[in-house]
Amino acid sequence: MRLVRPLLCALAAITVAGCASGPDAGTAVSSTPVASPGAFKVCMVADEAGFSDGGINQLAYTGMMAAATDLKLLVGQAQADAQTDYAASIASLAAAQCTLIITVGQQHAGDAQAAAQANSGVKFLLVDAQPAEPRANLKPLLFDLADAAFLAGYVAAAQTQTGTVAEPTGADEPYRNGFAAGVDYFNQAKGAAVAVVPDAAASTDGVRKVVDAAVISAIGEAARGQFTSSPYYGTLKDGGVDIAPLDASAGDELKAEVEAVRAALINGSVTPPAAG
Repeated sequence: MRLVRPLLCALAAITVAGCASGPDAGTAVSSTPVASPGAFKVCMVADEAGFSDGGINQLAYTGMMAAATDLKLLVGQAQADAQTDYAASIASLAAAQCTLIITVGQQHAGDAQAAAQANSGVKFLLVDAQPAEPRANLKPLLFDLADAAFLAGYVAAAQTQTGTVAEPTGADEPYRNGFAAGVDYFNQAKGAAVAVVPDAAASTDGVRKVVDAAVISAIGEAARGQFTSSPYYGTLKDGGVDIAPLDASAGDELKAEVEAVRAALINGSVTPPAAG
């Protein structure tokens, strides 16, 4: 386990190379002052993938550093060299008097919950995971991919050259259901017959969780004394999830269709099926 000494964050805006960014409006940081900013220390634990993993750890770290820079908060970080070191990494940050500790991933939810129970005076953010039991000092940041997956399914069906699209079998059921429903919606709208083919090798790169914006918002609330344990649910409507930007091969017609489908998902006139 590696521990980086806390520093006073008075840096310029921080950009992490290779980090997927959320919508511009979603990552704005409020400049409303906090009471005694130097007394608030925000910290994060990364697993063995590190803070520059190109995924959730990196997005959460980017959000933490942006919020700390804007609000002039102390920061700290620790990296676990193995999953078995994660609990010790959290404990090291609690001992370093962190006010709020960010943990990431369902595989570490148990460690985060145990740490929250052992350190009632410390606040915790659990990113992209649900604890087994709620705790007053533990806030989950969750992301509902069903609508974004629906939109991704529509785009995949519109762009396929083979009449089939690959559905990642390893994805959660709400994603798979939403993706398949988006393909069906395209077929109905276009009189097409694009087939969904389960594929263990397929990825969910077509959708993204805007983790950095969620972390920025949650840190701001906590720093202003507005922390609650109520889960945050990122949705397509609030910009908490989205699809990857369409590339240059997508024409204006498809872009317009995607925005129309997005609007229908947001206003509820089109609804992906529930899981199960």
